[in-house]
Amino acid sequence: MTLRRKIRWLTWIGLIGCLMAAIPALHLLRQGMVAEREQVAAALVDSAKRLAGDLERSAASGAISGDEARDRARTALLALAAKPFHVRIFTDGVIPPGWSAIDRAVTAEGRFEPWGWAIAAAGDIGDLDRDFLVQASGFLLFLAALLVLSWPGSLFLSQHVVGPLEALSDRMRLLTEGRTDIDIPGCDRRDEFGAMARAMEFFRRAAIALIERDERLAGIMNNVGEAILLVDARGRIEEHNPAAVALFGVPAEGLRGRPLSGLFAIPDRPRIESLLADMAAQAEVPEPVRDEEVAIERAAGGERVDASLSVSPLVVQGRRGFVCTLADMTERLRHERELMRLATRDRLTGLPNRAMIESLLEAAVERSRRCRRPFAVLCLDLSRFKLITDTLGHQAGDALLQEVARRIAASVRATDPVGRIGTDDFAVVLEEIEDADEAAAIAGRILDAFDVPVTLPGCEHYVRPAVGIAVYPTDILADGTGDGESPQVLLRAAETALYAAKRMGGRRHAFFRPELAEQARRQLALDGDLRVALALKQFRLHYQPKVSLIDFSLEGFEALLRWEKPGLEQDQGMMIPPGEFIPVAEETGFIVPLGDWVLDEACRQMREWLDAGMEPVPVAVNISPKHLRNRSAEDFRRIIDRHRLPPGLIELEITEGAVMQDLDHALAVLAALKAMGIRVAVDDFGTGHSSLSYLKRLPITTLKIDRSFINGVPNEREDAGIVSTIIAMADMLGLDVVAEGVEKTEQANFLRHHNCTQVQGWLTGRPVPADTACGLLTERLRQTA
Repeated sequence: MTLRRKIRWLTWIGLIGCLMAAIPALHLLRQGMVAEREQVAAALVDSAKRLAGDLERSAASGAISGDEARDRARTALLALAAKPFHVRIFTDGVIPPGWSAIDRAVTAEGRFEPWGWAIAAAGDIGDLDRDFLVQASGFLLFLAALLVLSWPGSLFLSQHVVGPLEALSDRMRLLTEGRTDIDIPGCDRRDEFGAMARAMEFFRRAAIALIERDERLAGIMNNVGEAILLVDARGRIEEHNPAAVALFGVPAEGLRGRPLSGLFAIPDRPRIESLLADMAAQAEVPEPVRDEEVAIERAAGGERVDASLSVSPLVVQGRRGFVCTLADMTERLRHERELMRLATRDRLTGLPNRAMIESLLEAAVERSRRCRRPFAVLCLDLSRFKLITDTLGHQAGDALLQEVARRIAASVRATDPVGRIGTDDFAVVLEEIEDADEAAAIAGRILDAFDVPVTLPGCEHYVRPAVGIAVYPTDILADGTGDGESPQVLLRAAETALYAAKRMGGRRHAFFRPELAEQARRQLALDGDLRVALALKQFRLHYQPKVSLIDFSLEGFEALLRWEKPGLEQDQGMMIPPGEFIPVAEETGFIVPLGDWVLDEACRQMREWLDAGMEPVPVAVNISPKHLRNRSAEDFRRIIDRHRLPPGLIELEITEGAVMQDLDHALAVLAALKAMGIRVAVDDFGTGHSSLSYLKRLPITTLKIDRSFINGVPNEREDAGIVSTIIAMADMLGLDVVAEGVEKTEQANFLRHHNCTQVQGWLTGRPVPADTACGLLTERLRQTA
């Protein structure tokens, strides 16, 4: 029943109650009036008796006679009678019935014994009934009027008191049902109802804000990729999001109330319990714990998942708890391990690369010093490897390298690391040897392993390797270089011995000896030829196009150095590729002035194109490790400014090895170059010191994917995965990507599909002389027009 109806019923019940109470009240009123008449009648009788007594005493005293006293008494008693009362004297002392002759009366009787009189008084009560009817009628009319007026009164009360209460009650009911799109009436009132309405409006707005916040939080909780759990102070799960169900493999109803530590692998459970207990025991709010590495054993299938756990304190209404977030790190760790493998392992053979071999040598040097035992390093390369790749293709070369790696590993002990330290160069670290003779015996076994030819597509190839051996510490001391760079010195000594073995015809091994300086002298002779070639302008630059896979437009060039050396008997003017003279130039230091010339010539050519009205595209110039170490950013900038070129038209390409040889200097130079607006690219990415920790520090703009990775896409899953990972990583770091060595349409399609749109290779254009490159620019200008 509503409050409005209750008030109406209470009004009617009250009026009816008043009416019911008035009936006995009126009855009692009438009875009181009759009793009052009876009392007055009795008082008249008593007064008559007293008057007669007074007159009788006067007669007895002789003041008046007895008859006079009686006469006076009659007169006085008659005077006492007045309407509605009657007084009679009966001298014979007998009061006859019906003496008063009044229809409705009350009577009182008495005797005055001295005279023998009987005195009677009667009071008429007929007038009392008339007065009672008048008063009762007036009371009933009042009740009727009150009853009639109670209806508008109840309406007024309902409208102005109950109505606002009902409206506010109805709004409160809607609010409790979640309806916040309602209006609250009466907010402008100045009475208590207005205060209640304004309080309810504040509650409505607070409810809207709370619902919106809860919806946002629920949206975040339900859509975030990380698992989020709310845990109480005892370490039991109170709330969780769908990602937690997916991560742990536990049904949603099985997570609530479950101990958090029970979801992790058994070795990690004590650590989780201790972590939560320590945080809960702290008097003050503890600091969050970030990125704890944990392992999860999924309930379904027992799969193990690596995750990162972060725990933050949560205080709600004075009750402590924790917010735990877990991120699935399995894929990221797999990618990191893959990238680490790329950084330390050769992709083709799976052997340690040069960086890892140098690290192993450092560890071997420390153990040798500590145990005072010698060890040796063997360097080996292949004969006519370039001939294989030039005639049979790179796939045949890759197959040859894989077979060579397998045979070397099978020829040495299981504890002897074998690494690929160059294109066709391998190294073996021999620890636990007694002397140099044992190292020579192992080198002999390696050479014997190549008595059987290697089967390649279309032919059988006899590998004629040579092995150079350097023994620590004997050869290091003989080299006279100190111990500061002993692993690198030892490796160079083995390589020097390798060159000696090759000069002796191959298929043999040679130990490092100080007298092998003859090789250095021959390098100096070649260095002289190189310097003469630079002076006589025998070097040329060819330009390989970089093409967009979106519209196959020309996006840039890479300047490639060629040596056109005359006087080679029948091959007059033979173009010598850089792979044959760049290593010598790098070794002798001539690479520094040669690199300056390459950059200067590329800038000069671009200036010529600009003056001819061309719209040049950026040109990339390779910077060798030694060139980078011996020049500053200002040196490179001066060469560019000499030809009045915009810095953005030049891109300097460096290898990862160039950076790692002098990391601090390289970082400083590259940062300054980038600040000047000169683009910097990492060439042959993935074949050297590929490391995320160093890559993210490099101020570079472009990654160039090495052709050795491009060769396998899209058919080889490992190559495809590595290439797509490098592209995704570059995109995440905000770097441009260029793919080298693109020779097939399916390779281009794979790269385009994975958002690598800039390529270079024989599919889109071979290196061409400057005049041919100018023709490409002219065609580009014509297409643009």
